[in-house]
Amino acid sequence: MEKKKLIVNAAVCDTRSVTEEILNSYESIEINAASILVSAKSKELLSRYHVTMNVSDMIEIDEDAGVNVQNGSYEISNGTIMAKPTVLIVNGSLQIEKNSEEALKSFISIIVNGSVTYPSGLQNQLPPLKVNGSTSTYPSDAICLKNKLILDKAFIIKAKKARYFVKNKVVIADETLDISSLVNKGSSFITRRAIIAEALLEDGVHLFEDETDIIVIPAGYRYVQGGNLNELMINKNGNKLYVDGDLIITSDSRNSLSKLAGIRVNGSILIADKLKDRLLDLDAEYNDIKAIKGNIISDKGIIKISKQTLMGKDDGITILDCGMVKLDIDLNPSEIEEKLQFIDCGYISCSPEQRGVIELVSEDVGFISDKGLGGLEELGEEEDTLNLYQENTQVINAASYTM
Repeated sequence: MEKKKLIVNAAVCDTRSVTEEILNSYESIEINAASILVSAKSKELLSRYHVTMNVSDMIEIDEDAGVNVQNGSYEISNGTIMAKPTVLIVNGSLQIEKNSEEALKSFISIIVNGSVTYPSGLQNQLPPLKVNGSTSTYPSDAICLKNKLILDKAFIIKAKKARYFVKNKVVIADETLDISSLVNKGSSFITRRAIIAEALLEDGVHLFEDETDIIVIPAGYRYVQGGNLNELMINKNGNKLYVDGDLIITSDSRNSLSKLAGIRVNGSILIADKLKDRLLDLDAEYNDIKAIKGNIISDKGIIKISKQTLMGKDDGITILDCGMVKLDIDLNPSEIEEKLQFIDCGYISCSPEQRGVIELVSEDVGFISDKGLGGLEELGEEEDTLNLYQENTQVINAASYTM
């Protein structure tokens, strides 16, 4: 009986328990992973068989050590104590709290593909730590809050004479706030950026260190968080907007755009191509501008695009911030070029015939594959006809896989 080939696509592949029987059952094995876990025994076994490894990190640990893989946000506190010595792998953000010294002793090592934040007093208590991304520390006597704080009356009432660490930004937009009382309490913030209404600027600047980047919301403008421009945004906040983040203007935003008198966008404007000229008549400031299709699909983990998806969308569709995109094989290159655009997507699966035009209409896409998605069950259909790998190939796609 002909042996199959095995292809493993995973963020983490644990090979510590692999046996000769498993390795011998395949003609060849290809492992594509951010991290691969091996033991001394499995490492030697893998070297004796036809195994190709495309990995960023190879981590050798004991067979009986624990492995904890977390996708998204994860927190280590004083109660996060593992039952046995453990390797922690975080694909996302890791927050290490104060007084977690005992919990940290239960980790052999920590790998973070993303960001990690911890108090400076724990620096010498950390296990071996590898970060593929960013690291933030803050003084141990500071109170750590969320990454973003929008100051309100409740916070001012409860605030102490203390330093508060806010990783990304503090927003002081409500002009009715009594900022002077917060200053008089002796409160202050450690943060990268502060966004302050012009009317509160004189008192507000005293809450921040000299290194903080201060941004002023002009008088007459209302603070809104990034998102789609629509009637609700205008009716609630008025016709002069300070947008914190990206502003998306689709074909459906035409009437809302005509009502604006001014916008300040602390980010990018993503605007339907046919509406770009309307910005010329508007008092607008922004970091940059991107022309998009008239409709948008955003923030989907997995999405399939077919001819049916495009029905009735004469202005086309921009696929934005989606994790994994699968294109139906029936979509021809001319349809893709005319009707589709991909921005900030992680993974696009297509046919070889589609790949060239997808590269032309893509921006900031992590990976484009013209080999199909194999056995990805989440896509909800048998892909025998769409699987572009050879017939004798078994493909495994997973966040974490144990051989």
